[in-house]
Amino acid sequence: MSFDTWLLYLFAILLIAVSPGTMAVLSMGHGIHYGKSRSVATAFGSVTSALILMMASAAGLGALLSATEYGFTILKWCGAAYLLFLGVKLLLTKGDGKGLELKNIEGKGTPKQLFKQAFFVGISNPKDLLFFAALFPQFIDISAPQGPQLAILAATWAVVDFSFVMIYASMANILGPTLKSSNKLHWFDRTSGGVFVALAAILVSRES
Repeated sequence: MSFDTWLLYLFAILLIAVSPGTMAVLSMGHGIHYGKSRSVATAFGSVTSALILMMASAAGLGALLSATEYGFTILKWCGAAYLLFLGVKLLLTKGDGKGLELKNIEGKGTPKQLFKQAFFVGISNPKDLLFFAALFPQFIDISAPQGPQLAILAATWAVVDFSFVMIYASMANILGPTLKSSNKLHWFDRTSGGVFVALAAILVSRES
């Protein structure tokens, strides 16, 4: 792989990582509720789902989904249903009028739960799926050994993805104490829930 090709790939995934999306919202929510250290599990969940999509694309799943209307439709609806579930759950949160303490929030949730939540959001993200299915193969030189190229692309994505999840979580965590002390955290939850519901609607309205 040439250095120019790698730079182009890096630029493409940086644009994907920095653009607002479901994982950014989820990362910020985890950062506020559980802190930066627990959000590491969120980052690993995001990276794991992305690597699975990457391997599936390399194995030809992208071509299969492109050619099979029902395959993409099923994936689209499953992803939308999960986003809707998360959105409704957040929308139903209520403020208790007493403020929220950081220690109480950090006592909830486990790394396994955060990992699973991020994994399912990531694995059903059509943005990543379409990227790996349509654009990812364009960065591979079929005349050269593909194994080393796949390793470079996968490692680059993993580093960028992990870094941006932690950046979102860390930024949100800085705002967390202010939101909690002023009892405005439930409004952040409701806003995030609204974003998830909107993204679910956009997902199902997209043409297959």
